[in-house]
Amino acid sequence: MSRSSSPSRTSHQRGAHGGGGGGSHDDEGGGGGGGGGGKLVKVAFARNQAEAEMMQGLLLEAGIPSVLKRSRGFDAPEFLAAGPHEVFVNADHAKKARGLLADTMIETEDEERAELEGAASLRKAGTETSPARLAFWLLLALLAAVLLVWALYQLS
Repeated sequence: MSRSSSPSRTSHQRGAHGGGGGGSHDDEGGGGGGGGGGKLVKVAFARNQAEAEMMQGLLLEAGIPSVLKRSRGFDAPEFLAAGPHEVFVNADHAKKARGLLADTMIETEDEERAELEGAASLRKAGTETSPARLAFWLLLALLAAVLLVWALYQLS
């Protein structure tokens, strides 16, 4: 079986920057996704990936392509779908996208961030044990163990 050294014009090309499809490479855009290139603008903030995908679906129904990105600080793969996400659209579609999402969003991004930070600080405050409190309980457990050993010694 022999292969041609040059790909045909109808072949699909894969790669991070190929944009898919064959044909002329003179078109604007690239990177796959069919967004047409251009500057991306953040139009929404979501608490998790499911909420972000719901917003992305609303935008897609209106004919506005979008991109999801994990928020700064949550961009590690260990978070999977958890953590806040941001929704980006092409700058040409930003005004229409914000208007569409404004009808569905209840809180502003600042309110959501404040709520997330408040919940994180509550979790942190609830699990933190002061060194003095830890020393007190360790001393109490040691005293109880000594008393138990002494009582068993007296009984034998």
